[in-house]
Amino acid sequence: MSGTTAVVVWIVLALVLIALETVTVAFIGIYLAAGALCAAATAALGGALWLQLVVFAVVSAATLLLTRPALRSRFLNAPLVPSNVPALVGRRGVVVVEIPAGTAGRGQVRIGTEDWSARSDGEGAVDAGATVEVVAVEGVAVIVRPVAAVDDQT
Repeated sequence: MSGTTAVVVWIVLALVLIALETVTVAFIGIYLAAGALCAAATAALGGALWLQLVVFAVVSAATLLLTRPALRSRFLNAPLVPSNVPALVGRRGVVVVEIPAGTAGRGQVRIGTEDWSARSDGEGAVDAGATVEVVAVEGVAVIVRPVAAVDDQT
């Protein structure tokens, strides 16, 4: 393999590893990418393939062993930022996309300045423009009931 080809292969490998790291955030791909970039530099300087492979392996292993434990503990021990999602229960909002009948149908509700995916807690559809009250939060969806239904029960 020529020197230019080897440099291109190592750089493409590094870019693929960086892309995988952004998707998985496993803190492994970035170390292999660093090794690939160092191997690319070795190839650019005319190093033999065996030397490129050794540089790749040594740099990848050294950076992994020297920095990963400290970085992992820093990220894993980071304080959790509490979510304010439970505070949505009891708040009122306006349906911006009709919520179909049944508990499986999804629409959209604006609560304050945020739009939320919404499901009805009842059987009937909820028309756009209707005022609803949040009765629960399940995942990224709020469970709502029309305000008239809430007011009738009190």
